[in-house]
Amino acid sequence: MARTHPPNMPPKPTSDLIELNPENLTHGHWQRPGEARLPVLSVAQIRAVEAAAFAEIDSFVLMQAAGLRTAHKLLDQFSHSASAASHMLVLAGPGNNGGDAFIVAGALHRAGMNVRLIDFAEGVQSSTDRQRAAAWCEQCGITPQPASELSPPLHDLPRHAWVIDGLIGIAGGRALQGAMLAWVEHIHSLRACQPLHVVALDCPSGLNCDNGQTQGPCLQADVTFTYLALKPGLLTNEGKSLAGELWVDALGCEALIRAGLQQHMLGEVAHTASRTDQLARLPQRKHQHHKGSFGSLGIVGGQAGMVGACVLSARAALHMGVGRVALTLLAEHGQQWPDVQIQGSSAFLDILCPEVMNKPLQENLQFADVLVLGPGLGQSDQAIDLLLQVLNADQAHHMVWDADALNILAKHEGVASALRTLRATHPDRAMVLTPHPLEAARLLRQNTEHIQADRLGNARALAAKYAATVVLKGAGTVIADPQGLEINLSGGPALATAGSGDVLAGAIAALLGQGLKGFDAACLAVHVHGASVEPLGGSDEGLLVSHASEISLRMKQVLNRLLHQGTR
Repeated sequence: MARTHPPNMPPKPTSDLIELNPENLTHGHWQRPGEARLPVLSVAQIRAVEAAAFAEIDSFVLMQAAGLRTAHKLLDQFSHSASAASHMLVLAGPGNNGGDAFIVAGALHRAGMNVRLIDFAEGVQSSTDRQRAAAWCEQCGITPQPASELSPPLHDLPRHAWVIDGLIGIAGGRALQGAMLAWVEHIHSLRACQPLHVVALDCPSGLNCDNGQTQGPCLQADVTFTYLALKPGLLTNEGKSLAGELWVDALGCEALIRAGLQQHMLGEVAHTASRTDQLARLPQRKHQHHKGSFGSLGIVGGQAGMVGACVLSARAALHMGVGRVALTLLAEHGQQWPDVQIQGSSAFLDILCPEVMNKPLQENLQFADVLVLGPGLGQSDQAIDLLLQVLNADQAHHMVWDADALNILAKHEGVASALRTLRATHPDRAMVLTPHPLEAARLLRQNTEHIQADRLGNARALAAKYAATVVLKGAGTVIADPQGLEINLSGGPALATAGSGDVLAGAIAALLGQGLKGFDAACLAVHVHGASVEPLGGSDEGLLVSHASEISLRMKQVLNRLLHQGTR
């Protein structure tokens, strides 16, 4: 495709923080999350980056770069698509996202594609940049059709057509209305009976880019091309499904964003980790190491009927490389009979993993350097007493708090006070909390809707409240500590199964036992946990349905593969 530049192009900026000029507007630098360590910016932070960029260059240059680079990327995808079609339906909203759509439409038309452009701006005063984009598009030979003059259904939209969503973009925190709502609903109905490919510009319309939630219908994308930086809503909650395949281009503002991060001008910023980041977190495993080199783990929980939760944590810890594991089971506390995994008057034995030991609490506290508290614990008076014994022992353990240990912490002031005292005495020891949204809500005296509406902010709040690393589980798990914030990229719906959280708690503890810091142990364990349901080795497909024991076994495969790659 010939390079196309509107008239009156401003000169190349003098600042070395913006790398855009007439020669490189079409030279996209697209990255997929996971390929590099990437910042994740809220809409407010994106606006701050835009304001800084506009102080250096004409704002229309960024719009051109977004549109032209997207068109080039689309042309590349068309050429590699088995069901490539030349028909493009471009939906241009009334804001600057619609301006991006105009540039995309004009560039695709110049490349020989059959483009139909629908304009939703009637009765709305458009920005100057959008007006310039519309004028440039008409110079390319495209005449937009006002949405008010058309009404779905589109009987002539061919199979395998591509729909380019430029309706709202990152301003999509509100529900779709009027003509835009009608068109989105119609495209949904068309997808039920014919193959369509939907491409979102910056953000799927109807999706809140800050929290990944919707307030009504949202145009689900097969791929989203987002600009300047990733946004939280594309990686969490409903957005993890609605955004589809993600690509990001910083539009020549990489140095500007980097300067904003280094000078703390953007406030607290989340990141996604790269594969290199995960490899750098791997524990060391050398020939001279022995079982004591990889940590001793004590797991405290397992009320009657719930011993399986502790077993899952213990097995996962072994699969993740911990040296030794011992259980302290509430079901055996002061009783002659253990939980009925195996009948008898002797201590519980895990037949499949007989290396898992059984120890009374005080012996386990002496044995372990890392504790997992909570799997299958329940919230009885006995459970509370067990936690208080652990905390009042005043020993320097790394700890992972999970499940009912978190629920007791949320409602029992005596436990919370004892924990604060222990943390003040041993601030150098790692503490990791692993709540799901309901547990997080209890810890913050809120409801789950509040937690999900700001997953990043609430993870930060929990980390600050408990001076801990927090793993806020869910779609787009958030890992936070007082110094950092990361959104995990791996995983899928197969993780939504009983015992999956017990497996994760054991995995985090295993990595703590092998010498990782709290934040790194949590980030790596969450990554491996998620990757366990993705394609492994020669397998072509990941898992949509699984169970906790299978997840644990597959985590060992993922970790071994990473360890081999790390040694290379």
